[in-house]
Amino acid sequence: MGFLRNHSGAVALVVIVCLLLAGPIFDLPLVLVLAGSLAIGVGAAAKSNGTYVWRKLIALVPILFAVTFFTFYLTSLLPGDPAVLLLGPGATPEGVAELHERLHLDDPLLSRYFRWLGNAATGDLGVSPFQNQPVADAIGKALPVSLQLVAYAQVLALALSIPLGVLSAWKAESRLDRGISVASSFFLSMPGYVLAPLLIIVFSVGFFTWLPAARYVPFGESPVLHFKHMVLPVISLSMTQVAVYTRLLRTDMLATLKEEFINVAKAKGLSNKRILFVHALRPSSFALLTVLGINIGFLIGTGLIIETIFTLPGLGTQIATAVFQRDYLIIQGAVVVVAVGYVFANFVVDLLYAVLDPRVRHARAIA
Repeated sequence: MGFLRNHSGAVALVVIVCLLLAGPIFDLPLVLVLAGSLAIGVGAAAKSNGTYVWRKLIALVPILFAVTFFTFYLTSLLPGDPAVLLLGPGATPEGVAELHERLHLDDPLLSRYFRWLGNAATGDLGVSPFQNQPVADAIGKALPVSLQLVAYAQVLALALSIPLGVLSAWKAESRLDRGISVASSFFLSMPGYVLAPLLIIVFSVGFFTWLPAARYVPFGESPVLHFKHMVLPVISLSMTQVAVYTRLLRTDMLATLKEEFINVAKAKGLSNKRILFVHALRPSSFALLTVLGINIGFLIGTGLIIETIFTLPGLGTQIATAVFQRDYLIIQGAVVVVAVGYVFANFVVDLLYAVLDPRVRHARAIA
């Protein structure tokens, strides 16, 4: 119990990551997964400072309004008449005018936005004329695949970067440290959409045909095939993050290892493993946690491209197909979901950051 009280932020972060992973794997309702993640983050932060949490929640409201409004506005600027696209080649002037009136397309922008926002709040994002299904259903089928890809990539990036960053700082200026730095520089200059074709050539169509480069297998159908088909996409998406996290953690660890409390721990005869992973890692992880939240947007954006390369049926494939079909409703709904998800992810990370660092929490609380 003492460990849980002293490490509530880290425990909350682990639980949130596990929940995000378990949601797509076990087909849990998306709303339940997101609401649970948000509740855990808010609860962990509220336990330390309820005033801070309420201030962040209140600040979140205008951000969500701004994100949804600008998404709606930018979508309305796309070329072409939505009524003509909906009616297809057989559109007539009378039919276009009738559809304009029925869908309120000639109303002022703010009126159309608030009408759309009210429908979106109830889960109604419209009906795609090209897929003949509600937009919410189409996005609901694709979103778990995208969440799996981003969650797996984030877990792999942290699993590799934390020991590499700690080891690189501990062995600073050694051959091992220089080797890790060179590898980090290489992957920093290798975007995921460039690394993906190289991995396909090496492991799928070359001499080594160990890993498949296409087709998505749900976890419930076959866990082994599911992870086998996700290996190359996850590696493509995560390696840049491994390099970023490793270099960031190394820099912070070097500063932490020079602190007086580390010298005290050494004088007490504590093992190097305990000093590194218990006493030095936590104060060195604040910047990493902040960048982790910011990079969620990068992972989502790059993940959409990776999905199209590996033909994964996620939001990236949905958006790409919608762009070619000029299916504005799918584009609008998918972009809103991605933008709102990014806002909420950063909100949760900000709360956990405040839980982990009492100095930041109290400074913000009295600001």
